[in-house]
Amino acid sequence: MAEFFTFMSAPAAGCIILSIIFTYFGCHVLKREIVFVDLSMAQLAALGATVAFIMEIELDTPESLAISILFVLVGGAFFTWTRSFTHRVPQEAVIGIVYIVAASAALLLSSFSVHGDEHLKTMLSGSILWITWKEVIRQFAVSAIVAVLLGIYHKKIEEQSLSYRSLRTTGISSFWKWDFLFYVLLGVVIVFFIKTAGIFTIFTFLIIPATCAALFVDQLFKQFVVGSILAIAVSLIGLTLSFYLDLPTGATLVCSFGATF
Repeated sequence: MAEFFTFMSAPAAGCIILSIIFTYFGCHVLKREIVFVDLSMAQLAALGATVAFIMEIELDTPESLAISILFVLVGGAFFTWTRSFTHRVPQEAVIGIVYIVAASAALLLSSFSVHGDEHLKTMLSGSILWITWKEVIRQFAVSAIVAVLLGIYHKKIEEQSLSYRSLRTTGISSFWKWDFLFYVLLGVVIVFFIKTAGIFTIFTFLIIPATCAALFVDQLFKQFVVGSILAIAVSLIGLTLSFYLDLPTGATLVCSFGATF
């Protein structure tokens, strides 16, 4: 038992942070009906990390993070711009196109390195079992800064999420800056979690807790609270199963959430 708490305390702390910050974004993503935007933004962050990897820049260095942030900024700007004509084409179609192109580009780039397969596996499934307290503190700091910004602009972001469908036909000029801010904040959080959590785990934390909460409560804040509590509980159960059954942590977390749903 002592070994469990010593070894799993940092991963558990990381999962708690993941649960809270991504459940918040997940509730808004569901309201906006852009469920797969997280996959696309995560894939863009992974593509940026892959570009850095091919340039022989070590992951999680300031240079690598800057490249990934640049990619998610471009992605956020593109998604914001395409909203001006998504009354003709569903936003999910645009998001899906970005995801598959970014994923294919990452595959192509990785083929130029002998360690490309290992890099792609890390980007997909992460390595949260090996997260350090230094990384936990950094992720907490980033999440706290993002949370402060979300708190400052909460009313505008929530207003937009609750009336997102009607805003689709009003033109981009009336809401583009809040749309862009939402994408950027989501993208920045993803950049700092992509190496430890991976694309699949991030998507799981974003969508499944928020979806489960939405089945039982209607109000956005209540969905966030219920979803966060659920995410924390399920992720800790998943970590425990992973430790005692010697299973891959990322896949165990995803399957635990899937079983809960």
